[in-house]
Amino acid sequence: MTAERNTVRINRYLAQCGVASRRRAEELVRQGRVRVNGEVVTGLGMRVTPGVDVVEVDGHVVLPSETTVVVLLNKPRGTVTTAHDERGRPTVVELVDLPQRLFPVGRLDIDTEGALLLTNDGDLAFRLTHPRFGVEKVYHAHLDRPISSADLEHLQRGVMIDTGLTSPCRARTLDDPRRVEVILHEGKKRQVRKMFRALGYQVVELRRVAIGPIRLGDLPRGKWRLLTPEEVDRLRREVGLEVTTEEDPA
Repeated sequence: MTAERNTVRINRYLAQCGVASRRRAEELVRQGRVRVNGEVVTGLGMRVTPGVDVVEVDGHVVLPSETTVVVLLNKPRGTVTTAHDERGRPTVVELVDLPQRLFPVGRLDIDTEGALLLTNDGDLAFRLTHPRFGVEKVYHAHLDRPISSADLEHLQRGVMIDTGLTSPCRARTLDDPRRVEVILHEGKKRQVRKMFRALGYQVVELRRVAIGPIRLGDLPRGKWRLLTPEEVDRLRREVGLEVTTEEDPA
C-alpha cells in the first residue's frame, strides 16, 4: 500500500519534471520516446516511483524539477507557441533565456500577440488550460469596421463556429467601436477570430491582455518576466491548487 501511494502516473511524473504538460507527455508515451528502467513505456497507465525508477525521454534521464518557474511573455506576432518548429520559425521558448526547461501554457496562434505563460509546473499548466477550471482569458480585438450593438449582444450569447456553439462570454467596446474586449472561459483554436468572422467582421489585430489574475500590463512586446511568488499563488488559487505563501491580508 505504501509503495502504491508513492507512485505517480507516467504523464504526471513527466509534467513534474518540466518535460511537458500532461497532455503532451501522453503524446511522448504514444510515440515510444519514454523509457522506464530501460524499457519503452507502452501504456498511459504506467506508474513510476520517484527516486527509485529511472525515467528517460529520448535517451535523457529526467528528474522532478526542484524549482517551479512561471514566466509571463508578451508574445510577438510571427512566433509560434511551441518548443520546436519543424519549419524553422521562431518559437516562444527561444525568447525566454532561463536554464529551466519550460513549455508554453496553452497556445496563441502565430498572428496573435500578448500574454502567454510558460512554466515547468505541469499540474499548474494542465489546470490553467483545461476547460473544467474556467480560467478567464481577456482579449482585445481590433476589427476592420465598427461592431454593431446587435452583434455585440450576439457575441456575448454565443456564436456558431466550425466546432459548434461557443459558450456565453463577456464583451464590450473600448475607446473605439472597432476595438472590442472579449473575455472567454474556454479556448478553442482561433476562437476569437472565428467568432468575429461568423458575424461578418475581420480581426485586424488581436492581443491577449490577461490570463486569470495575471495581466500583461506594460511588458514590452517580445519581453518576459518571472512571476512573483505571490502571483504564482494567485494562479494556483484560481485553479484550486495548494499555495506556498500566506495570503496578503491587504
